[in-house]
Amino acid sequence: MKGKKNKNIGLEIVVITASILGLMMLLYFVMIVSFQNGTVSSDVTSRLAGQIARRIFTQPTQDQIMTTGLMIRYGAHLLLFFVVGLVTTFVSMVIFRRYYRILGVIGAGAVCYLLAYYTEYYKQFVEGRHFNQSDATLNWYGSVAGILCMVGSYFLNRLLVKLT
Repeated sequence: MKGKKNKNIGLEIVVITASILGLMMLLYFVMIVSFQNGTVSSDVTSRLAGQIARRIFTQPTQDQIMTTGLMIRYGAHLLLFFVVGLVTTFVSMVIFRRYYRILGVIGAGAVCYLLAYYTEYYKQFVEGRHFNQSDATLNWYGSVAGILCMVGSYFLNRLLVKLT
């Protein structure tokens, strides 16, 4: 019995360490993407928007390309911060147990809010970038969606375990 408990502790330490390292790598990626030069970011987005618009429309207008670029940007904000919310909540649920998980989820929400706002806030100090409140809001909505998915997954898993 005692040997099994030690194996579980070792496994928990490995899972917690891997989760935290994965979260740190994800946050590093968010910082790299968020703080790249404005012209580089615009060039990449407009090139991708042009390619997608040419696939959708036979002869895309400049307005259609710009709208496609805007949708790509909005989708990227939502998707990236969805993953941030999901991973942050997962890490908090791995670290905190029992009733402390509620505090962990609230803490994950606070971390995601700070990341959502301050990645946009600090863009105004990067050449060619500026603060955009709608982007900060999209970041926060993506994080909340990720948090809700992870919490929903947790409760669904608990329900399935009780049913079996």
